[in-house]
Amino acid sequence: MTSAAERRVRPEAAIKGMFLLFGFGIAAFFPFLAIYLRGYHGLDESEIGLVIAALALARLIASPLWGHFSDTRLGRLTALQIGVGGSAVAAIAFNLVDPLWAILAVAFVHATFMVAFGPNVDAIALVHLGDERMADYGRIRAGESATYAAGCFLFGGLLQVAGVGWALPLYAIASVAALVWSFTLERDRPVRPEGHGRLGAVGAVFKQAPRFWVFLIAVALVWTGFNAAWNFIALKIEDAGGGPFLIGIGTALGGLIEVPTMRSSSRLQRRLGLRKVYALGCVIYGTGFLLWGAVNDARILSMLTVFEGVAFSLLFTTGVVIVGRLLPSNLYSTGNAVASMVGFGFGPIIGAGIGGFIYQHAGTTVLYSGASVLALAAAVVAWFGLKLPALDQPVVPPVVTSLPEAGPLP
Repeated sequence: MTSAAERRVRPEAAIKGMFLLFGFGIAAFFPFLAIYLRGYHGLDESEIGLVIAALALARLIASPLWGHFSDTRLGRLTALQIGVGGSAVAAIAFNLVDPLWAILAVAFVHATFMVAFGPNVDAIALVHLGDERMADYGRIRAGESATYAAGCFLFGGLLQVAGVGWALPLYAIASVAALVWSFTLERDRPVRPEGHGRLGAVGAVFKQAPRFWVFLIAVALVWTGFNAAWNFIALKIEDAGGGPFLIGIGTALGGLIEVPTMRSSSRLQRRLGLRKVYALGCVIYGTGFLLWGAVNDARILSMLTVFEGVAFSLLFTTGVVIVGRLLPSNLYSTGNAVASMVGFGFGPIIGAGIGGFIYQHAGTTVLYSGASVLALAAAVVAWFGLKLPALDQPVVPPVVTSLPEAGPLP
């Protein structure tokens, strides 16, 4: 008979399963959020920008707290489970409120919980891979892009027929499935803080890696530009005569291109080094944003979202590995959380908060040109500021005859 231990899901399969399920949740939320807020709640572009800014403010506040408590108190898996469960409940609440102030409050709560997922599952994946295989993060993460692509296509068609009000309930369903699957992961033990100072694990990140500040400047620039551009591309497609299904097709194409790009990112990192790959992702974003501003045909705009998939794949996978190269393993969650705080907390507050006003009053050409300038500035900062041996030299994996199965997280 098969023992209980043998029936357990293998660690790498459990981690891949989390990425796969979360891809469906992301597909229901991010591509359709703007048209959900406009179509279901009747908000205009400036009000939509305020909601996105509220989401970002919550990420800005909650990310470092989740990072600290994940690494030092709760453990990464426990924090992940609390976050996934809480965000599912908040997603349902979106459909139950109507005044703008209530929508802003629910958005803040939703993001507070949702932000606990990404940095912790990334940290779990990095620990599983270890220093020798860290560049293979993209291969594990690629599954989320595949289900994101499938979800965008399926949900786009469903929302076209059933209405955009189903977007957040679909996210809640995917989150509950991810919560159930999370119990297949190995439970980790947090490392109690020693000498971290008043800022706890967050302070330890900057003590261990002084150049982390430079990385965060590049992160802030590129993701501010991204949020100014991405959060309103669905509205531009809709204003050009498209609908949820066309938006879903475009974002699905972006998700599909993420799969081979993420899987090949490890080879690019080993050949070029992390610094050059990160700068390349910023340049691709800058090019894509210019094209989004110049084109007004809904179908062409939908196809051009493929730029988002290529650039996101390079930046996200490389960014996670940069954290892994700069910091020790006991600070992975905090390092990823701080990067998330800047990129998806500070970035949307400026990018989406101001972007909604620019979209409504100055037009899309101004909005997307500005987003392109920010992304190209991030490429310059990354190129000159991240010139460190750990990030600049090609990553050459050691020659091994076999790889042992990873054990429980420390």
